[in-house]
Amino acid sequence: MSHSHAFQIEKLKNDFDNIITVKREISKIKKVVAEKLAQLKTVYNDLVKTNSKKIFLFCLDSFYFQYKTFAMEMEHIDRFRTLMNNRMYCDYYKLFHIILNYIKENRAELDISELELKTYPVYKDLEPFSEYKIEDIKEIHANILHILNKLYGITVEKTDNIDHYNEKHHVGFSISNFLNTLSYENKLLQEQIHLYVNYMSFFHISQKRQLRRLHLRMQDFYREVDNNINVNKTFSIEDIGDEDRLHQFYIIGEDVTIDSILEDSELLMENSEQILNRLETLSPEPDAVVELESDPAITIVVEKLVADE
Repeated sequence: MSHSHAFQIEKLKNDFDNIITVKREISKIKKVVAEKLAQLKTVYNDLVKTNSKKIFLFCLDSFYFQYKTFAMEMEHIDRFRTLMNNRMYCDYYKLFHIILNYIKENRAELDISELELKTYPVYKDLEPFSEYKIEDIKEIHANILHILNKLYGITVEKTDNIDHYNEKHHVGFSISNFLNTLSYENKLLQEQIHLYVNYMSFFHISQKRQLRRLHLRMQDFYREVDNNINVNKTFSIEDIGDEDRLHQFYIIGEDVTIDSILEDSELLMENSEQILNRLETLSPEPDAVVELESDPAITIVVEKLVADE
């Protein structure tokens, strides 16, 4: 195996290990947050049981709302995590079968039965939130790299045979085209391997970006939950600071006046019916070219829209 190919495969292995590490860190944070939320719910239930007056229940509604918002946000974050897990399995599962089909269709001198490959759960496109085992993801990834190594070994063996063919068979220049064809087909296999390596590289880069974003989101959410739980004070009017009145946070485009939008809509509605009626009365032949007269109503609408832009 050449140094370049071996380096690429080892690089993919190490990079994938880092991806799995980030996934595990996300799962750890999820577990801690889930425990904290479970504690909040327990505390709320205990308080409701021991404080049954309506005024107390009214006050505890805020506590329950806090728990509910955290629980809902956690559910959304975890749903995205599940989607990411599903997509990772999708990427490797489909590439795995693409490579196997290539071997079968091109007779790449590699017996698939000798690889002793495991059968994996079928990926279902219509179930994007099905969660697959991390061990299955790891095994498919490892098997893809294993197959690529086997294919590369075949190209090395072919290159050696081509280079020493004349030395072994002593047939001279008459098989030049035969050797050129063997060399060409061998290069095609090398390029196919390189393509699969690049597919894997793209998957890694894409997955790392998404997982890092999810990891940061999980960390921020954990801090938010923890900070809210650890607030040990009661609030009153004195805690509201003196602030200037807010008019707008960000300026994105120009201010929009609702009245002007309604006026434009009404004008368009009034004139659209007139335009449709006029078109219906013309009833042109199928291939005829129709010339419409200039309509002041249409002109007004167009000019107004252009002016607004």
